[in-house]
Amino acid sequence: MPLIIAATDFSLISENAANYACQLAMAQNAQLTIIHSFVFPVMFSDIPLPASLINETENDLDAQMKKLVDSLKLSYPNLDIQGIIVDGDLINALEEYTKKTQEPWLVVLANSNTGEYNTWESNMIAAFKHLKYPVLAVPPGVTYKPVKKICLAFDNRHTGNDLAFTQLKDISLALNANLQVLNAQTDVLNRDNLPITDEQAQIILAPANPHFHVVYDVNIDTAIETFINENNVDWLVMIPRKHSFFEGLFHKSHSKSVTHHAHIPVVALHETHSS
Repeated sequence: MPLIIAATDFSLISENAANYACQLAMAQNAQLTIIHSFVFPVMFSDIPLPASLINETENDLDAQMKKLVDSLKLSYPNLDIQGIIVDGDLINALEEYTKKTQEPWLVVLANSNTGEYNTWESNMIAAFKHLKYPVLAVPPGVTYKPVKKICLAFDNRHTGNDLAFTQLKDISLALNANLQVLNAQTDVLNRDNLPITDEQAQIILAPANPHFHVVYDVNIDTAIETFINENNVDWLVMIPRKHSFFEGLFHKSHSKSVTHHAHIPVVALHETHSS
C-alpha cells in the first residue's frame, strides 16, 4: 500500500493540507501519516532546559496531534491514519522516519504562498530542494478534486532527471491524469533553440502519453501561469535545479514566484544528482 506523509505545524493552512492529503490517500488507496517536527531552542549556557518544560512541550504536542488525527479519522473513518511527533527539523525528521518505514509516494505540506509564514515557507522550500521523493505543496483554501491534468514546467534538460521523470510518469498513471509538458523559453526561436524535446525525456515519459508544448520569447513566470489558466491544469510540476532559473522560482524574494502566486498545488521532483 502506498504511503502519503502530510507535514503539519497545526496551523489552519497545514490542517487544510492534511485534509487534502486524506482525500488524495482515499483516492489512491494509500495509508496516511501526519508528522510534526519540533526543535527545542539552543541554550547558550551550561544550564539545561528544565525537564518539566520539555515534558510540558511534548505533552502539548501529543495532545495537538491526537486532536488533529481524531478529527481526521472522524471525517475519513475508512482511512488508515497515524500521527507522529519527531524531534528535529522537518527535512531530517522526514528522512529518518522514511528510513524506518517506507519511502512515501508523496509528501504533502502547505504552501502559505503569501510570505506571511516565514518558518513554514522555509520548510517548504527546503523540502522542495532536498527531499528525494515527490513533494506536493497545497495553497491555502484549496480543496481536493480529482487530478485530471498535470503540467510539467520543463527546461528541456534531461541530465540528472531519470528519477524525476520516472516519478512523474508513475504519478500520472496512478492518477490517470493527462500529462502536459511545457518548455517556456525567454529566447526567440533560432537554430540553437529548436522546439525538439529531449529524446530521453520522451522515452521515459512515453507510457503516460504526454503532450509537449514549446513557447518562445516569453516571461517564464507569466507563460506558466497563462498555460495553467488556459488549460485548466490541476497540478503544476517542477524540477528545482541548482544555479538555474527554476531555483529562483522558489526564492522568497522573487517578485513573481510561481510558488507564491500558485492557486493550484505544486509538485517538486528532484534531480538524481546536481547537473
